[in-house]
Amino acid sequence: MLPTKVGRHDPVCLAWIMIMDPIELRRQAELRAAENASFRNFLKHYSKLSAEEVDRLVSQISDRVWKVVDCTTCGNCCREVSPMFDKKDVERLARHLGTTESEFVAKHLLPAESGEDFPWIMRERPCPFLRENRCSVYDQRPDSCRCYPYLDKPDFVYRTLSMMERLYDCPAVFEVWEQLKAATGFRRRGRSR
Repeated sequence: MLPTKVGRHDPVCLAWIMIMDPIELRRQAELRAAENASFRNFLKHYSKLSAEEVDRLVSQISDRVWKVVDCTTCGNCCREVSPMFDKKDVERLARHLGTTESEFVAKHLLPAESGEDFPWIMRERPCPFLRENRCSVYDQRPDSCRCYPYLDKPDFVYRTLSMMERLYDCPAVFEVWEQLKAATGFRRRGRSR
């Protein structure tokens, strides 16, 4: 049996079994790739909801999902995602680890293609600070880790491509996305039963 967490009965999602197994999560995201692309198109062009209404729905759904998610049972983001670092992140982590900024950068980071705001990206995956699904530098982690998976940022409708990428790695994003489909009525239009 796959490791899952079972949520309470919910009017938005009648049978809520959250996928926590990273292999099954990736498999389900791949199986739904075409449907997810259709849903993105629906949200951007055909939904009767404004961007603000979608943000409110995402916030409500996220609140429910985060009540049952324990990231330490997963840690997949720390294995699959390379966080970005800014100067303050480097300063904070170097100080915490008792090393110089240049030593920290040389040992752990690579130049990022993204430019000035976040000039570095983690050199290796899984993250070298991941220990038994827990971040060993949690209080000093980079801001990109603090904010991941960015469900609470405004303008969800305009960030759907990045959300679709996270469907493969983050059970919370996958569950929010699936519940958002149901809440917007997309499933009735976009998915045969």
